Amino acid sequence: MEDYRTRHCIVVKEATTLLELALWKAKLDGSQDKDFLKEPKTKRAKIDTDIIRKERRVTCGANIIIKNVLPFLQLEE
Repeated sequence: MEDYRTRHCIVVKEATTLLELALWKAKLDGSQDKDFLKEPKTKRAKIDTDIIRKERRVTCGANIIIKNVLPFLQLEE
């Protein structure tokens, strides 16, 4: 039974990571600044793109959504 719990924890951790990445990608795809996310032509454009991507990751809402999804994925005792 302990092995089952350990495997379940690993699967839940992987699932939350995938959920966070999917939410981040959805935020990037739906953003108004799509021009910034295209291939950068200058070093300044690359820095701007990196800043926007990091900002979208923080503001994608994954922390709220994952917090509300995790109770449904936990094992009952």
